Amino acid sequence: MSIKATSALSILAIWVTMIPAVINQPDAWWSLAFALLATGAIGVRAWRRLGISRLIAIAGAWFGTSIAIAGDERAAWVAIFAFLTTAAVVDGTMRRDAWLSGAGIATAWVLLGIASITNNGEGAWVSVFAFLTAAAVAHSRRNGRGASALLWWGIAGVLMILVGGWAFALSIPAFLLTWASVGLRDFQMPRRVDWDLMDRDETPDEDPHERPHYQ
Repeated sequence: MSIKATSALSILAIWVTMIPAVINQPDAWWSLAFALLATGAIGVRAWRRLGISRLIAIAGAWFGTSIAIAGDERAAWVAIFAFLTTAAVVDGTMRRDAWLSGAGIATAWVLLGIASITNNGEGAWVSVFAFLTAAAVAHSRRNGRGASALLWWGIAGVLMILVGGWAFALSIPAFLLTWASVGLRDFQMPRRVDWDLMDRDETPDEDPHERPHYQ
């Protein structure tokens, strides 16, 4: 049995982001307890290859948490939902190579951190719907929800920063639209590149192996 690199890097991402945040805000020290719980959630399955998608999601969740805490010690409780997000991602069904899904989760959390700073700590409540978004995306095997999270949370994040004071309200439609995968339900990333530059043209919908043989 061996520890997988993506599991080790996910654990490293938690502490690399959280320690500086707590150093900056010593009164938020108790948030490290939930960082420890998140470490345990990963550690009990450290032999499992989490994949790039989960690594991106976990790193993004704790980076966003650290931004919120560094900006205001009152945001320390955001670590609770970061832990829940970590558990949901680790136990999720998304593919290991679905990096777009991981990026969608990370986007919601990083924007949470920024919204918390720009709204004087009030944006920390966005963590509730950032967690729900992460749970929805992590339990989907398609990239549709990940792409949807990038779109709708990106729009919501810009509005949170520009408008201010509406962070929590804006996070609700961002989650709902992501969960429903509005407009991006069947989005799929190509699994490989097909180098067809030298291929001959084929008749559309024609299977070359089933062509009739003429005498």
